[in-house]
Amino acid sequence: MTLGEAKNKVYMLLDEHSAGGEIEHDEDIEKKMTAFFDMAQKTLAQIRKILREEVIVPTLGKTVYAMPENFYSLYRIWADGKNATRRFRWMGGKLVIPEGYAEVTVEYFAVPQTIPTDAPDSYAFEIAPDACECMPYYVAAQQLLPDLVMDYGAMLQMYNYQVSLLKTTQPGENRRIAQSLFRG
Repeated sequence: MTLGEAKNKVYMLLDEHSAGGEIEHDEDIEKKMTAFFDMAQKTLAQIRKILREEVIVPTLGKTVYAMPENFYSLYRIWADGKNATRRFRWMGGKLVIPEGYAEVTVEYFAVPQTIPTDAPDSYAFEIAPDACECMPYYVAAQQLLPDLVMDYGAMLQMYNYQVSLLKTTQPGENRRIAQSLFRG
């Protein structure tokens, strides 16, 4: 979903239409919209995680490697094609790689980049499509929060309901969980 598509959904939820049915872009609403989408995307990325990977080719003598700027938390580590998550340690937020590995791949959960205030409507969100569908409800609720006439509660309730439906497992987890159930 793009920022422009999401904004239009918010305007529809807020019933911001002219007599002819055209969506009217309110300047007060528009000014806050990007910041609200940024907050929603970052919150949803903690629930419906963004999986990224960093490939490290260890250099001779160097043992400590910094993670990318958008690193939130570790998922798995692969060393020379094998799962090696438990063989590595962390020191000061950096990965310590012992000698002898040709390539190390770190799978991690990422924090979305901050959406610039001047982002074009073509800006694409980093979270999964199902999580994107939750954001217009959150943004609409935030827009209605200071309104003394309109109740923001219904929008917030819809947002919470949509969030409760999000899938939170990562690729391959369902298979591992099922295998462990049948072994036990």
